Amino acid sequence: MPAPDRRVPASRSSYVVGVVLAAGVTVLARLPFLGRPLSADEAGYWLLARDWSPGSSLYGDYWVDRPPLLLWLFRLGGGLGGTSLPVDGLTVPGVRWVGLVAAGLTVLLAGLLAARVEGRPSLVPPVLAAALLCSPLLGLPETNGEVLGVPFVVLGLALLVGTLGAPAGRRTLALTAAAGGAGMAAALVKQNLVDVLVFGVAVLVLSHRRLDRVGRRLAALAAGAAAVLGTALAGAAARGTSPAELADAVVTFRVEASAVIGSSASAATSQRLGEVVMAFVVSGAALVLVATVVVVLRRAFRPAARPLAVAALVLVAWEVAGVVGGGSYWLHYLTGLVPGLVLLVSLARADAPPGTPARSAYRSRSVVAGCVALCVVSAAIAWTHQVRTPHRIDAEARVETWLRAHADAGDGVVVTFGHPQVVAGSGLHSPYLHLWSLPVRVRDPELTTLRRVLDGPDAPRWVVISGEGVATWGLDPVAAQRVQGQLARTYTARVSYGVLHVWERRTP
Repeated sequence: MPAPDRRVPASRSSYVVGVVLAAGVTVLARLPFLGRPLSADEAGYWLLARDWSPGSSLYGDYWVDRPPLLLWLFRLGGGLGGTSLPVDGLTVPGVRWVGLVAAGLTVLLAGLLAARVEGRPSLVPPVLAAALLCSPLLGLPETNGEVLGVPFVVLGLALLVGTLGAPAGRRTLALTAAAGGAGMAAALVKQNLVDVLVFGVAVLVLSHRRLDRVGRRLAALAAGAAAVLGTALAGAAARGTSPAELADAVVTFRVEASAVIGSSASAATSQRLGEVVMAFVVSGAALVLVATVVVVLRRAFRPAARPLAVAALVLVAWEVAGVVGGGSYWLHYLTGLVPGLVLLVSLARADAPPGTPARSAYRSRSVVAGCVALCVVSAAIAWTHQVRTPHRIDAEARVETWLRAHADAGDGVVVTFGHPQVVAGSGLHSPYLHLWSLPVRVRDPELTTLRRVLDGPDAPRWVVISGEGVATWGLDPVAAQRVQGQLARTYTARVSYGVLHVWERRTP
């Protein structure tokens, strides 16, 4: 009796081990940065998540243009027992652990997606995901909306790809609904991450000729998304955040913000755009995008490969639009390209459609693998530079330390404008609902709310001014001058660290 053929299981086993190793490297790459102080967004989201309860604003007493699942994930990080690390006398919440787990999961799911797409096991797509998620050029080590959202995106894509060609039935509809739920979960982390829903509509419409089958699959996709959305809205309402308020924050505000940025943004915005473009190129992601789009475009004209190829191109176009349309242009925007790039690489390395010359298919796979190798080299160089760069105590950390030493527990503090880590790190409460600068420019440009706070019974004992004064782009200059006059009349300058100046309210 001949021995059983074990080549396929062994190949699959090696593939699984390779994907797990890539995920492990991604996790290890973030470990050296766990103890570094939180960034502005990390500290601000953690503060809102910690204090989220029925209050005077969207999330308790504070407002931010982000959906609720992001805050729940930060709340999870802040509540992880035994995972906080002391930094300069502070206790840093465990939100970095959540980002670490999310990055590792993304690589594992990238391996699942690649296995669904490719005709043979290939470690190139998960290695690409690992390289990009390990790169400081894409925002490492921050835990941000993109890092927390992309695992849901990749999961949704893998579920959808896995159902293509499957017989219509309850299992297929259930997996499609699960994909819709994963896609909505991503959007509830960061509102522009509707990648799964965009890809799902495109690939399902292109894959089915019969309208009844398309209708059932789209209905399942929508049902899964609606179920997750309804659950999230109910949970947010229980904490005092209504669906109407959320719609205003994540949709209406973004339209208003785009108009303000387009009409009055400072030169710093254009400078950050240049930095994002440079990071996109230096990281190797741009080269991967160009190389894979060329290969997948060729396949889009072949009937056998057309639905998946066209849908993948639509997905990447959406992700690129999300980076360009973000407005403020931060490096972590580029993390939103990871799912689309993984899908394109998987397609470019998959078995070529019938009629494709073997030499051409081999050349395409080799070129794509070479581009991914460049991403790995770039990530290794950038990571090494980042980890060797000594951490410097910045002005925000010095102000936080000073306030903890001089403020009383019940004091309030307002920062003009942005720097939410100062509020979070000082342990004080801000009576002003806006902790970030963009909402001030969009929703309080005449500083009416701020003036009311400074004149009211809850006027803060401390005000921290960033720069030489309150005036900044997007604000009414006359209103800014009035606020500056208010401060001069009722506050006294106490200490300065860098561009941050601490003022204390005079005792009547």
